[in-house]
Amino acid sequence: MIKFAHSKGRAFVATLSREDQKSMGQFMTPPEIATFMAQRLVAEVDQPVVRVLEPAAGAGILAAAVIQELLKKEFPPARIELLMFELDERLISGLEELANLLQIACEKQEIVLDWKVLQEDFLLSELAVTGVATESLLIIANPPYFKLNKSDPRAVTHSYAVYGQPNIYGLFMAACARLAAGNGKFCFITPRSWMSGSYFEAVRRSIFACLNIDALHCFESRKDHFSEEAILQEAVITWATGIAQIDPRLTVTVTRSVGVTDMNNAALQTLPLTKLFEDNVTKVMTLPLSNEDSPFDLWTGTLETYGLKVSTGPVVPFRSLDYIRSVPEDGTVPLLWMQHVSTSGVRWPIQKKREYILANAGSAWMLVRNAPMVLMRRFSPNENARRINVTAYAGDLPGDVIGLENHLNYIYQLKGGMTVDEARGLSAFLGSSMVDRHFRSTSGSTQVNATDLRKIKLPPLAQLCAIGRMLTPDSSLEQMDIAVEQVLREIFPQQLSA
Repeated sequence: MIKFAHSKGRAFVATLSREDQKSMGQFMTPPEIATFMAQRLVAEVDQPVVRVLEPAAGAGILAAAVIQELLKKEFPPARIELLMFELDERLISGLEELANLLQIACEKQEIVLDWKVLQEDFLLSELAVTGVATESLLIIANPPYFKLNKSDPRAVTHSYAVYGQPNIYGLFMAACARLAAGNGKFCFITPRSWMSGSYFEAVRRSIFACLNIDALHCFESRKDHFSEEAILQEAVITWATGIAQIDPRLTVTVTRSVGVTDMNNAALQTLPLTKLFEDNVTKVMTLPLSNEDSPFDLWTGTLETYGLKVSTGPVVPFRSLDYIRSVPEDGTVPLLWMQHVSTSGVRWPIQKKREYILANAGSAWMLVRNAPMVLMRRFSPNENARRINVTAYAGDLPGDVIGLENHLNYIYQLKGGMTVDEARGLSAFLGSSMVDRHFRSTSGSTQVNATDLRKIKLPPLAQLCAIGRMLTPDSSLEQMDIAVEQVLREIFPQQLSA
């Protein structure tokens, strides 16, 4: 049954262009993941009547996996009611064929399967709009994911889950959480982005008002879970139970794998529910790598408390054409772009076009003081080794001022100046594997922005300077990691050796 659904799904995807597939947000679940999701979802099911909902059915592989796992139980239900929603009419006949196959399999075990396939937008359906919880409901989904306009009827209908730019998968999660609130079960595979960020705050509030998280499985690779699809997305599987009140004494099971091949062998970790929430007000979720206290929980310093500020490079090229030059001339100073900045340092010039900017009264507002600072690329490759691509700049290029293009962020001292040791120490810390692990546990986004940097807790400034004194302009990432660990290991040996 799962193989049938998988073959139908692959055949359908083969008819789509890459652009069509992306616009539809239609990515089919691999059979191994479908089974993995369904096994936990039905593990504790013992009711005589079970209702199964797949709100974005596609080819129906998740529904098939749930039915298949229910049939394997020692005491399977006597009756199963299956409801599948699918908007694309091209998939409807395949879903109906699948449902008939599932019905035959159920009949062999004298189980009644009552099924219905609806060609309808689930988010605009009466079921989702009314949001009335249904008893003994099992919801399993791999919803589409793409951004919606706030005026889209689906965003308007589910405005309770909208803040800022809505993503359709968040609306699916919020709508289904309401339906599962009556002691139902909920299982979604989605991007990790819903777990943090202000745009998903309303989604998180909706989910946690109705559900208690039972387990999470994270895929560390952004491409090995949907290996048949050309997508890059850091994903998480969420299993939850609908309950009337969240019990803070409960624990959550967390597992991690690189992709599908090591999924079933992933190490298991249990965490108190309260440890998952970085902020109980905004419900930002973290996935700590251990049960031990994290230094980030105990440090109190931030960029602001140390008198440091993070800003975006002021030079916007298309607005600065009168000042940008491709060759040096009288009055020009260096203009740094992303290509000049890497973890190994700042390299300028590199024979890139427009590496100079005229420094005069007209351009003064977009130039920064040529002094030690920390530079960070605002956008990094999706599979970059570290979330923060950062380096120390010692202020050693010519000129009293320099230009920083808009795709760079820079951290500088508001009063006085940053020392070279401070710049090297802060850069090494922010670019360390320790901080990388921290951001991977708190966010599904591959990009760390200025807001993230302002929030991060820092070790004492004296320790950052001590790290910087151990480094040279040519220090590698590995040498920076060693310096960070040597200075900080005395306080948190277990966390730093993880």
